[in-house]
Amino acid sequence: VNQTVSAWRAGGTIFSYMESESMKISIVCHGNIARSQVLHHYLAEYVGRNSLNIELFSCGTAPIDAYPDVDLLLDEVRNELRRRGLNGPLKRDILDEEALQHLTDSDLILVADMDRRQEILSRLGDRAKSKKVMLFYEFIGEGQIDFTDTYDTNKRAQDPERFSRCFDELERIARVTIEKIQRNI
Repeated sequence: VNQTVSAWRAGGTIFSYMESESMKISIVCHGNIARSQVLHHYLAEYVGRNSLNIELFSCGTAPIDAYPDVDLLLDEVRNELRRRGLNGPLKRDILDEEALQHLTDSDLILVADMDRRQEILSRLGDRAKSKKVMLFYEFIGEGQIDFTDTYDTNKRAQDPERFSRCFDELERIARVTIEKIQRNI
């Protein structure tokens, strides 16, 4: 069986995977409520539109009890995604052993911020190749910039301004991510 290796450069790092297999991308934020969920849904939309062989997974690093109002927060995200025509399911995944295995098996791990990057690298230990863990903006060539959380911990609610802006910005990041992958496969 002939297998072709696809490779490309992002932020000075070379990524590769076997074209005969699906590419695996994981998306990580703190709560797996807004940033990683929304990027996951937009990536899934672009993967489907372009008939790409990419598996997606998302999770959060916060413990299960970190957001007592998680159902309300997920409903807000679900409603906004539906308003934008994205109707996929929302399921909050935390960084447990199953999630760690998904991350280990990923070709690329996109993280919302530097704190998530450090946490993922620390939790994966020897299983991680630090070169495959990149910030959202870093992967699309816009530098090592954190994607600010939409949750206001003081108010224990979504920050309305950040929440409304994040959907358009994450859609743009998903589009540029898929364009970059398509140019290199």
